[in-house]
Amino acid sequence: MGDYWSRLLTVVFTSYLQFLIWALPMAGLASFARDWAPSPDFWQQKWTAVLDAFGHNQRVLFGMMPSVVSGVVYWTVSGLFMLIDFSGLLAAYKVQPGTNQPPSAPRLSNAARVVFVNQVVGFLFGLVAFEFGRWLNGREIDPEVVAVLPSIPTMLQHLMLTFAFREIFFYYSHRLLHHRLFYKRFHKQHHEWTAPIALIAAYCHPLEHIVSNVLPVAIGPVVLKSHPLISWSWFVLVTCWTLTVHSGYHLPLAPCPEFHDFHHQMSNQNYGVVGILDALHKTDLQWRNTQSFERSFILFGLRPSRQVLDRTRIKKQ
Repeated sequence: MGDYWSRLLTVVFTSYLQFLIWALPMAGLASFARDWAPSPDFWQQKWTAVLDAFGHNQRVLFGMMPSVVSGVVYWTVSGLFMLIDFSGLLAAYKVQPGTNQPPSAPRLSNAARVVFVNQVVGFLFGLVAFEFGRWLNGREIDPEVVAVLPSIPTMLQHLMLTFAFREIFFYYSHRLLHHRLFYKRFHKQHHEWTAPIALIAAYCHPLEHIVSNVLPVAIGPVVLKSHPLISWSWFVLVTCWTLTVHSGYHLPLAPCPEFHDFHHQMSNQNYGVVGILDALHKTDLQWRNTQSFERSFILFGLRPSRQVLDRTRIKKQ
C-alpha cells in the first residue's frame, strides 16, 4: 500500500512539473511584457482594441476563437513536426526508432482530411455549446469582466485547474471508448497509428473528437468561467501538449511522449493524459515494467533519453 501511494504522489508531482515547465514561461512572458510595456495600461489598451475589433461579441470570443486559435496552432506545430519527420534531423529522439520516417503520403493525406473534418465539427460544436450555455445561464458573461485583462496569478490558477479537469474527463471518456461496445465503432480508427505522429492527434471518429478531445479541454474554462484570454492560452498550451505527446519524439524540455506512445502500442494501458488516474486505478502496471517507463522523464539536456538511460545503467554497474 505504501508503494502504491508513493507511486501516485510521484506521478502527480511529475505531471504538474511537466505542465509548469510550459505554463510558467507563458506566465513569465506575460509578466515581462507587462513590466516592459511603454505605459501601465499599454496591454489593457491592446486588449480593448481586440474587443473593439470583434465588436465585443461573446459568440466570437468564447464560441469561435478557441477553435480558431487551436486550429492555427495545430497545423503550424504539426507542420513543423512533419518537417522533422521528413528531414530525419532529430531521429535520435524518436520513441520508436525507424517508424514513420517519413510517413507514407496516402496515410498522411487521409489523416489530414479526417483531422480537418473533425476541426470543422469542433468549431460548430463550440458555437452550439456557447448558445446552450447562454440559454442555460439566461445571460452572457458580464462584459465588464471580459473587458479587463486577468492577473497573472489568476491565469496560472485557472490553467492548473483546467489541467486537472482535463485529466479527469479525458481518462474516463477515453477508457469508456475502449469498452467493447464502443472501441471498434468509434475509437479503433485512432489506434490505426501504433507509432503516432503529431498530425494524427485528432485523427479519430467525429463523435470521439467531441467526447474525448473537445469536452475534456473545454469543460475547465466553462466551469471556471475563465477570461477569453485565459481560454485561448489554455487551448494553445493543450494543443501544443497533445501534438508533442503524439509526435513520436522525446525532446528536451518538452512533455514526455513515452506514456501515451505506449498506449498506442498496447491500447490497454495508460488511458489518461499524464497518468495520475492511471496510477490511481492501476491501469499502468504493465507499462511500469518496460523500458518505455524507464525513459519516461523530462530531458533537461540535449542527450536523447536512450543515451541518458544507457549512461545511468553503466554508472550503476
